[in-house]
Amino acid sequence: MRVLFVSPMAYGSNQAVDALGHGLESRLAADGIDCRVIHPDFRHDNWLEAYGEAVRAGAESGVDAIVVWVIDAGEPAEAVAYARSKGIKVVTLEKPRFPVDASVVYPNFNHGVYMAESLAEMLEPGAEVAVVGGPDVVDDIELMLGITYGVKWAGLRLVNDPEDPRYKNITDVAEGGREKTANILADFPKLDGLIPYNDETMLGAVQALEEAGRLGEVKMVSRNGTPKAVDLIRRGIHHGTWDPDIPGIGTTVGDLLARHFLHGEPLDGQVFVSPIGRMITADSLDAWVPWEQRVTYNELKGLDA
Repeated sequence: MRVLFVSPMAYGSNQAVDALGHGLESRLAADGIDCRVIHPDFRHDNWLEAYGEAVRAGAESGVDAIVVWVIDAGEPAEAVAYARSKGIKVVTLEKPRFPVDASVVYPNFNHGVYMAESLAEMLEPGAEVAVVGGPDVVDDIELMLGITYGVKWAGLRLVNDPEDPRYKNITDVAEGGREKTANILADFPKLDGLIPYNDETMLGAVQALEEAGRLGEVKMVSRNGTPKAVDLIRRGIHHGTWDPDIPGIGTTVGDLLARHFLHGEPLDGQVFVSPIGRMITADSLDAWVPWEQRVTYNELKGLDA
């Protein structure tokens, strides 16, 4: 029995994306189900075409199920319909606007609100806060809505528009975070807080703050609970990362498929929710469990390997 995971970024580009894949593979492997991965990187101009090709390749190879990380809620509808017409189960990360067999969604809006609330606990009421926005993908759109709502609801002052391309890290990697944070620092000579929407962006933000001689000026929180973010919290450089148990999102999907294939549990288009998580700060570092202790990091093999 084989499952194909259509991952949105090349392996090694983003710690969180890699960890989710390992969580999925690890859970499937526990029940003897083979997991293969294709990486049609969404940062490339032809990513939509590549996404469709990946799904079709899985269908043609005869996999039993395909897991698609949804970037655009409307795509790849035709390729998914083709796979399902061949009797292949399709499960998505985030809920698309086309029929699938099941979806696992993340409480992104809640994460954003909780991140802002945590930052507010570190600052005075009315403190000036900037946000580094993210790419226009389903989970990050919802996360940004939660962050901007949460900042205002928590009594902080949002000084920039995170949807302005000048402040929006569409690359989802550290270098983009460095560039957009540098723009924020150039435009706002005084800041109390900064929310880079994810940990990869935060790594770039730290670089920009160092280059500007402003490291230590602001309190920062971000999302994903990555090992690098936790290390920076230990060193007093970062102040909080929301840990949604990224490997656990993968195991949630893997468990869903294992129960279906091995025990006959129906999918029926249901929507399931991933772990909500918690904020990791200097006061809660002992609660953080390294990802390699949560799941087994086996090799993620390609479809033809």
